Amino acid sequence: MEKKLPLVPFPMEKTRKIAHRFLGIGSILAKMRPGLKKDLFQSKIDIDPVEYMSIVFFVSLFYSLLIGSTVTFLGLVVRGRIDIIGPIVGLTFFLIPFYYLSLYPKVTAKKRIKTLEKNLLFALRHILIEVRSGVPLYNALVGVSEGYEELSEEFKLIVKDIAGGKKQIEALDKGAERNPSLFFRRALWQLSNALRAGSDIGDTLEAITNDFAQRQANEIRRYGQELNPWTMIYMIVAVIIPSLGITFMIILTTFSGIQIPDFTFPLILLGLGLFQFFFMGFIKTKRPAISV
Repeated sequence: MEKKLPLVPFPMEKTRKIAHRFLGIGSILAKMRPGLKKDLFQSKIDIDPVEYMSIVFFVSLFYSLLIGSTVTFLGLVVRGRIDIIGPIVGLTFFLIPFYYLSLYPKVTAKKRIKTLEKNLLFALRHILIEVRSGVPLYNALVGVSEGYEELSEEFKLIVKDIAGGKKQIEALDKGAERNPSLFFRRALWQLSNALRAGSDIGDTLEAITNDFAQRQANEIRRYGQELNPWTMIYMIVAVIIPSLGITFMIILTTFSGIQIPDFTFPLILLGLGLFQFFFMGFIKTKRPAISV
């Protein structure tokens, strides 16, 4: 499945055609990222690593030339001369998209881990209940291929492979390879191993479910412990420092006669708003992927 990449200035088909001119550079860059192929596969970006890095290079070069030349032209118009600011800005706008797009597959794969694991415990319990009731594993997998968001999409692909003629073991192994969640992969591998060994799938599923539930409980406990110091930092930066700082500033100006600029207080409010926005985003990224 081809995904629209961020920052790409043209439609993907046209971008890929242009980027083919940089395949030599893309080959060199791809060798510097040995895990890129796995990240692309698990983030569902259907592009070869060499071609992907050539696209990254082209997009970075495009923004570098566009913004760098614009700044250089404006400097020439305003100052009447070409200075070093244009090349510096151009280099900056080469590095920013290059760094972002290079890490995009890995970041996307990590986001998929949280999305998949959010409903994993419920799905495993669903399969366990059906298997314990005497339902075949294939029918249980069909049952969880709906209603569990992106996790159901993964099960749907496994069911599709089995319906297409693959053995259940092969379909489960392929599903494990395809997704980035370590625990989901481990669950599929254990199911696959149970089928190979001919052991009771119900016992295997029960062990997997209990293990995952315990893991989530530990993550919640760890997350609560991590919040304590971050809460203290928030109180200091967002409450104590602004209130005491403004009080001290008012007292200082009263005795010294120095006038506070009009933009000071709006600037403080803006700074506090930005801090709270980024702090809440940071705390959200720390939150574990739990079944709620």
